[in-house]
Amino acid sequence: MAQILTAIYLLMMLAGGWRLFGLGWPLWVKGLVAIGLVCPLPLLVLLPGMLHPERPFADMLRMIGFVMMGCGALCLVGGLSAARLRARRR
Repeated sequence: MAQILTAIYLLMMLAGGWRLFGLGWPLWVKGLVAIGLVCPLPLLVLLPGMLHPERPFADMLRMIGFVMMGCGALCLVGGLSAARLRARRR
């Protein structure tokens, strides 16, 4: 189940980056929306590990959260760049 959720999260970030490029919003608004898209799901894993570092798997929770956040950001940027390349070809 966790792998399916992670795959869906990454695909949604890719699609979100694609759609975010097509909007005519200013760059700073796109940046805020990108942060709002990337952060919520990794924070569900990251915060328990940061709030209770004495628990047994806290370090693993922190690393999983950071990796999910990094991969989500990479997928969002990948969607942005794919949309930009497709728009350039037309």
